[in-house]
Amino acid sequence: MQNPIRIAGGQGFYGDSPMGAIAIAKEKAADYIVHDALAELTLSILQKDRMKDSSLGYARDIELMATTLYPLALKNGIKIVTNSGGLNPISAAQKLSAALAKQGIKGIKIATITGDDFLPRLKELQENGEALNNLDSNIPFSTVNYLPTQSNVYIGAASVAKALDEGAQIILAGRVADPCLTLGILVHHYKWKLEGKDLSQSDLDKLASGISIGHLLECGGQASGGNSYGEWPMDYNISHLGYPIAHVKEDGSANFTKLESAGGKMSRNTLREQLIYEIHDPSHYITPDVIVDLTNVQIEETAPNKVNFSGAKGKPRPDKLKLTIGLMEGYSSEQFFFFTWPYAYQKAQKFIDGVKGVWSKLPVKIDRFEHQFIGLNGIHASAAPLPSPEIIDQMNEVGVRLVIKHADEKTGKIAMQSIVCLALNGPPGLISMPGWGNVGKTMLSLWPTLISRDWVKEKVDIFES
Repeated sequence: MQNPIRIAGGQGFYGDSPMGAIAIAKEKAADYIVHDALAELTLSILQKDRMKDSSLGYARDIELMATTLYPLALKNGIKIVTNSGGLNPISAAQKLSAALAKQGIKGIKIATITGDDFLPRLKELQENGEALNNLDSNIPFSTVNYLPTQSNVYIGAASVAKALDEGAQIILAGRVADPCLTLGILVHHYKWKLEGKDLSQSDLDKLASGISIGHLLECGGQASGGNSYGEWPMDYNISHLGYPIAHVKEDGSANFTKLESAGGKMSRNTLREQLIYEIHDPSHYITPDVIVDLTNVQIEETAPNKVNFSGAKGKPRPDKLKLTIGLMEGYSSEQFFFFTWPYAYQKAQKFIDGVKGVWSKLPVKIDRFEHQFIGLNGIHASAAPLPSPEIIDQMNEVGVRLVIKHADEKTGKIAMQSIVCLALNGPPGLISMPGWGNVGKTMLSLWPTLISRDWVKEKVDIFES
């Protein structure tokens, strides 16, 4: 029986602090650090970068990692597996290789994983019977009038395992599904069987365990005390959170912990809260490599900041893979205003009436207009019930968020400038400042669909610094 392999969750999103991963690398507390940088929103952010500069399209925090975390991890024998390659893994690898070489770090194998980009193939897919129906509305993609900007399929663990088999020390993948980054490590390390019609139930259960462990690690500090209702009121240090580390055995069971020198908390509550995050059906969690049944999972605290995990069950992988298509829907413009006591809410309502009146006479087209009251329904909009009139009348201040959608980029500036007059012409007690909002912001949306996995041809390339 091999010693458990140590895999740490080092990043929960693009822009997450690198300090948790750096602390793990300093203490040599992991064999691998996994960084999950991609979400649907992130793909749109990266596409906006690539639209401005074709060499971009990757998670640009790897530029910081290249001078902080990566050299330290490499020095201590820790490998990095991440989907930070985003929409442009090749360019990311080239820039990372150059950055490491500039520091005198040479001979490092950096792998890229590509094959998830389907933007050039959307027409081919439709011509060959893939209707690309929207997963939410079932409407076929042929009805869409917006320009596609990016399209990426969620791929599995196979190429991660292959890259590690070929000696990669850093992996910069494209849209590898979040938990599959960890599963690929385990498939490589323990030689688990990943594909084939003859997978046994034991094989499927190991894959399900690997996915579950990857899912628990993928959001970084969220598994070790961050963002937690289960441990509210969070009576521990959150300024230097210890990120989760899984000691995974060959049978797929794992012991989760964190650095004792860091803040946060690893508990049954933190793990089970993360376990049900973003999975929809706990008995049928669909991933590219296996469908996972989490209903019999066992999570048990064995000591402070030590939690055992086991019991995930696997089902055969799905025939189809999720594909997301980014669409250029035009532009959005928003602005924020605030009104002071007394009558703050009534002032805000009167202000909205004035805005609608001004905009109704503009010689430009506003496709959609919405507003929310900050402090009342700024997050949940109409789904948030308003307090009683007595409470509203006593509020110290109420904010107003205006947002419009428009096809012409210039419309937003014209619309927002047209209501500046309400600073004196509108209700008293109005406060606004330049920079509270965005004008003419590119508006990208996502179209989720499914395609046959037979279309996907993944590729692993190795670069050396």
